[in-house]
Amino acid sequence: MDELSQRIDPTTDRTAAARLLGCAPDEVGYCPRCQGLTHRYGRDAQIICPACRAAETPPGATSPAPRTTSTA
Repeated sequence: MDELSQRIDPTTDRTAAARLLGCAPDEVGYCPRCQGLTHRYGRDAQIICPACRAAETPPGATSPAPRTTSTA
């Protein structure tokens, strides 16, 4: 299992969690589903943690393409 798809325990040091998540310590917060730590605030934040996202994605599924807006 990918390291990022494992729940980060809420007792983990914020600096260590931020290194795992690739964000600043002040951008770390709690996942509303499992209460594990996630990159919750700031640029490119994901409110739901990687473990919860992985659990809800069917095996072999790909992410949907990003929505684009037309400027025409």
